Amino acid sequence: IVELRAAHDRVIDEVNSDSLIDAFGVVDPGKARSVVESWEAYLIEHRDEITAIQLLQEAKERRVAFADIKQLADRISRPPHNWTPDLLWSAYETVHVGKVRHSDRHTLTDLVSLLRYTVGVDDELVPYADRVQERYAGWLAQQEQTGAKFSALERWWLDRMVDVIVTSAGIQPADLDQAPFTDRGGIDGAIRDLGSTRAPALLHDLNIELTA
Repeated sequence: IVELRAAHDRVIDEVNSDSLIDAFGVVDPGKARSVVESWEAYLIEHRDEITAIQLLQEAKERRVAFADIKQLADRISRPPHNWTPDLLWSAYETVHVGKVRHSDRHTLTDLVSLLRYTVGVDDELVPYADRVQERYAGWLAQQEQTGAKFSALERWWLDRMVDVIVTSAGIQPADLDQAPFTDRGGIDGAIRDLGSTRAPALLHDLNIELTA
């Protein structure tokens, strides 16, 4: 309750001029180290309350739902921490030189990468989008080795599904009735172009192979 109150109570000063108190874009090794240590301590302290950590460490598939990512993002964005994926990533990039892949843009799903790296599931901090795309390329190569081929139309559906996974840490059948899939018929279009049995199978495979 205290965190929520602090997050919503704001005092607006229309008289005094603003002065710069902090600049998160400036790399300060001492501040970066403090952020990393605070973040790691926070995860240890609140481990039993954070579903995403439990899923990564205990679940067989190690998949984290977007709802759990959003819940964690909302929680850490409140005072006194005010953490964002960009801030945490920048801190790790400063402290763990050589183990963090740079990215100019971060999304909420990068919290999955941050969690995986922090709890020791991954030994390199890689943007979630990069990891998904790399696994997608590997999955396509495996499909080709088994003789499976995808037409340009089928690849359109697969590529767009991967885009959803990048931003939402997974894809559900209901997502196919959202843009951009609706431009090609939504769920009915996916069944038409991919096949009634193949469409759900591909959806399942991408969820398993790209997010675990």
